[in-house]
Amino acid sequence: MADRIILHSDLNNFYASVECMINPKIKNNAVIVVGNAEKRHGIVLAKNYIAKKYGIRTGDTIMEAENKCNKEVKLTKITARLELYRKVSRKVQEIYRKYTDNVEMFGIDEAWLDITKTAKDYTEAMDIAEMIRCEVKTKIGITVSIGVSFNKVFAKLGSDLKKPDAITLITKGNFRDRIWVLNVNTLLYVGRSTARSFEKMNIKTIGDLANTNPELLTKYLGVVGKRLWEYANGLDCEEVKRVDEYDDIKSIGNSITWHEDLVTIDDVKSVLYLLAEQVAYRLKKENMYCKEISIYVKDNTLHSDEHQCKLSYPTNTSKDIADNAIMLFNKHFDLSIPIRALGIRLKDFSDQLQVSMLSPSISKQEKLDNLVTTIRKKYGSTSITRGRCVGKSLD
Repeated sequence: MADRIILHSDLNNFYASVECMINPKIKNNAVIVVGNAEKRHGIVLAKNYIAKKYGIRTGDTIMEAENKCNKEVKLTKITARLELYRKVSRKVQEIYRKYTDNVEMFGIDEAWLDITKTAKDYTEAMDIAEMIRCEVKTKIGITVSIGVSFNKVFAKLGSDLKKPDAITLITKGNFRDRIWVLNVNTLLYVGRSTARSFEKMNIKTIGDLANTNPELLTKYLGVVGKRLWEYANGLDCEEVKRVDEYDDIKSIGNSITWHEDLVTIDDVKSVLYLLAEQVAYRLKKENMYCKEISIYVKDNTLHSDEHQCKLSYPTNTSKDIADNAIMLFNKHFDLSIPIRALGIRLKDFSDQLQVSMLSPSISKQEKLDNLVTTIRKKYGSTSITRGRCVGKSLD
């Protein structure tokens, strides 16, 4: 089978870039986008590169951002305008769909594009990536970083390697030189718990992971360890899911099919945590909370079923999502027949950003999730489809 050609497109500093595009007078300021600019205890949702230069990070309070600037540069605070950002995102998606129908959005500012049928080789793929980069810049007025590779995981890493306004090619011939030297934390799906396990195993880079015995990884991390080993070795075969154009987000979800059957509750929990972190990450990128969770289960006879539950309060934390997903599994399914695929889908959204994320009574778990998101954005491990907080230490 011929290699696939996948692009991952990441709109640079999206919220802040849109604001600077709308109002060019502020582009030389340190720009931060927040939930409510009038509340000094509110948090930074996005920042431009000038703000980043002064050490301002996503998740900082407005007061912390003000202190970091220290009056050396004008700090412009803008209340988030989510409908505006979604409108711009839809315009960018129209550009993507000129080149392929296989476009999978990952939040509001990232997307995978399968251009296998459009480009016959990497030369044509780089030409298409360049056309997209130029068109987004000239027609929309913002910049984009694009990774070009033979799978989704490496395409995402490619878009993270060089920012802003850049294109990076990762091939079967160069990925060991370009990818294996990176910190293992930058690999899609590697979360805090997994990173701690890798540290104990002296696995520091993606190359270290790729060259570790997969049986040893399975012993310590369960089925997730084997999957991460496959990703590190360029064996990701996940398809780009075709997503029809939409105006309003109806649901956020992800599912995973495993090469081996899931036969223990620990394996099921690990995969559900993996999925929960991914969908929680996407939920946060949309600045939304969900009030309904459903899980999808397919066993190795290919029988599938789905069950859902309403939540007593809106949430966007991975722990809440995982806990409810595990509850649903324990209530409706058993392991008398091994499991082949699992999925989590979130529905019934509310925009409670000003109420929940900016409230002094913000939950401890939400603060923790916000910190994790900040770390991922800083070190480029935000990844795809996929949750990252996995491992048998998570129960």
